[in-house]
Amino acid sequence: MCSTKHSSEVRIIDPCEDAAYNEWIVSSRDCTIFHSPNWAKLLSESYRYGPRYFTLYRDGEIKACLPVMEVNSLLTGRRGVSLSFSDYCQAIVAGEDEFKLLFKSVLDYGQSQRWRHAEFRGEPLLAEEVPCNEFVQHTLQLREEGLMYSKLRNSSARNIHKAIKEGVQIDIGNDLAGVLSFYRLHCLTRKRQGLPPQPRTYFMNLHKFLLAEGLGFTALAQYEGKTIAGLVCLHYGSNAIYKYGASDEKYQNLRANNLLFWEMIKKCTHDGFKSLSLGRTDLSNNGLLLFKDGWGGARDHLSYHRYDFRKKAFAAQQNQFRRYEAYLRKLPVGVLRVLGHLGYRHMG
Repeated sequence: MCSTKHSSEVRIIDPCEDAAYNEWIVSSRDCTIFHSPNWAKLLSESYRYGPRYFTLYRDGEIKACLPVMEVNSLLTGRRGVSLSFSDYCQAIVAGEDEFKLLFKSVLDYGQSQRWRHAEFRGEPLLAEEVPCNEFVQHTLQLREEGLMYSKLRNSSARNIHKAIKEGVQIDIGNDLAGVLSFYRLHCLTRKRQGLPPQPRTYFMNLHKFLLAEGLGFTALAQYEGKTIAGLVCLHYGSNAIYKYGASDEKYQNLRANNLLFWEMIKKCTHDGFKSLSLGRTDLSNNGLLLFKDGWGGARDHLSYHRYDFRKKAFAAQQNQFRRYEAYLRKLPVGVLRVLGHLGYRHMG
């Protein structure tokens, strides 16, 4: 791709086929599940995206990487995303010079492949550019359980005890049955949000390539023999992330989500992870922002950037889904599942 002095070059690799990449990336303190070859495998198997990981080699060894998935859709065009369906995926680099080299390689490749745009999610080295979308993320630095509990907001602690008193119990596991039980709640929650659910095959692959490989778990809240809420937590290296959450709103008064979050925090603490991200949150979702504020983490700004190859510049973007949310809420879950099965591959 591109060479520099000191025997350096940028290569495009497929992390699923490169054992050296996995050995290198897992040793980085900044790596997340989204940098893992398992996440690349999930996306390529579920949606037929092409892994294009722009990797800097120096004297034959990997030194830096900017992960990208190439999405090729008849409906939405060809483009690169760093990284599809991730909350964030910053380049793993030693400094700005390495990032500029990798970024230029991405743009050169995208131009040659006639990409419409290249999207970068949560890249701090693009902070001076115009964002296309903005979110909030919460991150907990994990310590011993007693200290984590002391940081909880009073209302969060009360709701944990309320759920326990009401008889809510939490089952933690990584089997396929748990994933499919969560998926039922995922469909209900997406309908409530006015969004199609991810395809069932995506969650089956999530189990196959991540949870079954020891890179995550489900936590399911049980009440009187029913699964009323759940979450999916993923981890890689020393970092964990709350990736998906869902619930049956008929049981909202039991405060099962509070107990789920606390059990997730406890497990991640006991398993030795250094940090737990609570994922991205829309700036307009005040209720979820307030909920996540109650767990003692730091609230940070999270920006997405989109480089438009036609304009040769970063460009803002409007959320096209907002206009359809009210209509989608009225559709049956079965219809929404069909829309998700047909549409998610093209969203990327």
